[in-house]
Amino acid sequence: MSGDKVLFDQVSKTFDARTGRRTPGGAVTALDRLTLGVRPGEFLVVVGPSGCGKSTLLDLAGGLSRATAGQVLVNGRPVTGPGLDRGIVFQQYALLPWRTAAGNVAFGLEAKGVPRADRADLVAQHLDLVGLGAFAGHYPHQLSGGMKQRVAIARSLAYDPDILLMDEPFAALDAQTRDSLQDELVRIWERTGKTIIFITHAIDEAVYLGRRVAVMTSRPGRIKQVIDVELGDLDAAEDVRSSDAFRHHRHQIWTLLRDEVRAAQAAERPTLRRQEAPVG
Repeated sequence: MSGDKVLFDQVSKTFDARTGRRTPGGAVTALDRLTLGVRPGEFLVVVGPSGCGKSTLLDLAGGLSRATAGQVLVNGRPVTGPGLDRGIVFQQYALLPWRTAAGNVAFGLEAKGVPRADRADLVAQHLDLVGLGAFAGHYPHQLSGGMKQRVAIARSLAYDPDILLMDEPFAALDAQTRDSLQDELVRIWERTGKTIIFITHAIDEAVYLGRRVAVMTSRPGRIKQVIDVELGDLDAAEDVRSSDAFRHHRHQIWTLLRDEVRAAQAAERPTLRRQEAPVG
């Protein structure tokens, strides 16, 4: 795995069940000795049952959290905190409401120290890239949910990170907008060649976007299997999601996930029973 852009090397992460802070004992293990390599320029999707540690994995790659054991490497160097080499797009858009779309895209460029004259060109270029060139002067409250997410993507791409980390960015959108943004994201990835790690709980989204799909176990999260996805030319097919290849990969991933989802549900039942038990 020495040629990997990102490497999760025997990574474990534990949290205190009540506070979320790491503790040496009595902790909840979110990830357990997880190993996964992400190749330069690839679109990797991570899918797994609720609570399996998918978002924790992304936080570790983004430097927003530290591993309890093992290490995360980017370009062979340990991740010690956030960096401009990694852009992050969350489910919630996290746009600054007092800034226009252009102002939000410019935010990361300002942090990077890009000169004002160059910023204007880069902002216009990246708003055009996500199809929002005509909305540069609009504020977040004037934009739809899908448009806000496009701004968030443009903001993350504008300062030219090597890696784009995406944590269920389309989960809150309606089905038509989600499908449209999936197409847009594939187009952007093909045009920019960024390394993308995309987290989702939706199997169809995983199959459509991922060139490889890493399937996680129920908590504590490990990598159960990595699936190579081959759908052919997405632009050439009339309806890729109805193709035999798509159905094959969807069934393949669901078969891997089925037992993990059941295990996750079974693990939640004792907790629910304790919460619902009468007092006294």
